[in-house]
Amino acid sequence: MTQDTEKAPVFIIAEAGSNWRVGSPQRDMLMAKTLIDAAVDAGADAVKFQTFRAETVYVENAGMVEYLSDTGIAEDIREIFRDLAMPYEMLPELHTYCKGQGIQFMSSPFSREDFDAVDPFVDIHKIASYEISHLRLLEMAARTKKPVLLSTGASVEDDIAWAIDRFVQCGGGDLTLMQCTLKYPTPPDSVNLRVLSWLKKRFGLPVGLSDHSRDPIVAPVAAVALGATVIEKHFTVHNSLPGPDHFFAITSKELKEMVHAIRSAEQMLGDGSKNVQNAEQEMYDFGRRRVQAVCDINCGEILREGVNIDIMRPGNQRQGVHPRNLEQIEGRTAARSIPVGCGIQEGDWSDGDLSDT
Repeated sequence: MTQDTEKAPVFIIAEAGSNWRVGSPQRDMLMAKTLIDAAVDAGADAVKFQTFRAETVYVENAGMVEYLSDTGIAEDIREIFRDLAMPYEMLPELHTYCKGQGIQFMSSPFSREDFDAVDPFVDIHKIASYEISHLRLLEMAARTKKPVLLSTGASVEDDIAWAIDRFVQCGGGDLTLMQCTLKYPTPPDSVNLRVLSWLKKRFGLPVGLSDHSRDPIVAPVAAVALGATVIEKHFTVHNSLPGPDHFFAITSKELKEMVHAIRSAEQMLGDGSKNVQNAEQEMYDFGRRRVQAVCDINCGEILREGVNIDIMRPGNQRQGVHPRNLEQIEGRTAARSIPVGCGIQEGDWSDGDLSDT
């Protein structure tokens, strides 16, 4: 995504998927633009569609997938894909509309032909989890020299390592690995966010989350806290619309809440350096323990902890030295008169021998 991913804002992708498909070509385009508008309103950085042809995804007679059968969609998966295939002719209009709305257009390709159709209109490529073993897609994506997001759902270490090696061998450089779980919706105990840390350490690449859990906040925010630089989430205008992706997607309102939560989490993460924050400077000055005079001290008086000096909070009084200096101060004579409450400063005690009194 960016070379300095640790400092760049989290890149948020509103995944429209196939939720643009509602009927006639005119209605489909209107819905696609409605989804783009919702993504813009939510504050997402990109809106992503999917570009595929049934004939280049599943084999003939692939059958039905259980998670869709459970929702009442009892069709062969290839027929479902045939119905949801985005016409290539929609791509330039959607790209232009996104550009006018100030949001990045993205679309995941699923074949060589899809890739050729999509590539002129995207600045970032996304390769879906199912395609991690698609040799030709990896090669084509690498040769564009564009940033690539690679989802790793239902993959093991060897699958990911092979895909990365092939990508790099073909000249690819800017790659982000996306943790993903291929279950719609993903149960909380299967999101497996700790994999983000493992992916980053094992492969030395930026990481992100392609989240299929139904909750709009928990997984994305937790992923950001674990170092995710990209968050992708399916969304819809209404969960009851017909189609395979609406029921588990978050709503437009929830998308907006998710973006706000992510931006808030980014603020809270800070820069990782431990220092006194601007917000706490007042209380640092007012309440941090120092060596302070607990009564009026005359010049030449012996300085004693618990008698005329102590480890105290200075409030609005002048701050004294750090208590690490107490052993140097103890038993020495005051070099000046010090009023009660005032902090003991460097040079306020003599450098002579300790008093034996």
